[in-house]
Amino acid sequence: MKEMPVIELNGSSYDIGYQHGTILKNQIHDFYNTIFELHLRQIAVATDKNTLLDYTGKNIGFLKNYSGELYEELQGIADGSGLAFEEIVFLNSFLELEDIRPPELGGKLLSKRLWGCTSFNILPQASKDNKPYVGQTFDMEQYYSKYNVVFRIHPKNGPDQLVYSMAGILGLNGMNSNGIALSINKIVANDARFGVLYPFIVRKALAQVRVGDAFGAIVFTERASGINYQLSCQEGVAWCIEASATNYELIPIQGAISHTNHYLSANMRKFETANWLSHGGSYVRHQVSSNILAEHLGKIDIELIKTLTRDHINYPRCICAHGFEEENEMDAFATVAAVIYDTVEGIMYVCHENPCTNKYVQIKL
Repeated sequence: MKEMPVIELNGSSYDIGYQHGTILKNQIHDFYNTIFELHLRQIAVATDKNTLLDYTGKNIGFLKNYSGELYEELQGIADGSGLAFEEIVFLNSFLELEDIRPPELGGKLLSKRLWGCTSFNILPQASKDNKPYVGQTFDMEQYYSKYNVVFRIHPKNGPDQLVYSMAGILGLNGMNSNGIALSINKIVANDARFGVLYPFIVRKALAQVRVGDAFGAIVFTERASGINYQLSCQEGVAWCIEASATNYELIPIQGAISHTNHYLSANMRKFETANWLSHGGSYVRHQVSSNILAEHLGKIDIELIKTLTRDHINYPRCICAHGFEEENEMDAFATVAAVIYDTVEGIMYVCHENPCTNKYVQIKL
């Protein structure tokens, strides 16, 4: 059984980043040295690393203003790994690069074969044990899975955090010791701009003691791109936040909700990049996951959620995503991880790659 490494990080923001960069130095260098190939495959004209680095570097001022602590942590990752700060910023821009490719570089719409994550947010009244759950499948090109990692973070100030991430990246989803958790799924918004990167938003939300402050860290900031955020806490307060770079909408949660890669709100649909969804996979995954949750309201438990993440309706563009057989790891879109957070018990259930072929592992905060 394949398992993700679990790495303990302690101390000041810089110390946490330096430990991250030092421990995962080889993986970070490999990630950085190869990820350009993946992004350049999606750009219509020839370019080079420096042009992309200059482009993503335009987010740096927004990052420093948003969180000085996370800015220091990013500097620690750079120093520990031996890469430049701008190079670590580039790694942390990987999801934003899906929709803010500059026209002057020949940016084009995403591949017709791409699809993405399925997230879920379950209120206590919908679960069998009266506990909230939040989580997702994390679906990207298969290539990303080799950089999977779980961080158990013990900062000098603020709550401890249990974070799913990849080498060199601050965090992709997670939970903290105050019972706050969040997951995400990508939406390609047409108002994408330079601003705060999504891994910064995840980690700042998880640094909060109060769920309302976590909400504020997501909603009241200059986001760079469109993301749907599933935010929850152990007291049962929860939101499904459809966000573009400049706007947001709160989707009502009737016991439990799932979300995929298209806007559900009529008000937000105008922010969806025209024609980027070239097939109905996102709509299938949303209907399938919504039906599973609706049919089991009041009886949802960990095993049901795991079953949901293994669903293969509309294969291979399904919840448990698989690439087409002829594709290589740079093109094959697949589930690279699946995560479920139990905020009451402080347990992360995490699966490396497809949950249909691998097992979930329990990690205690």
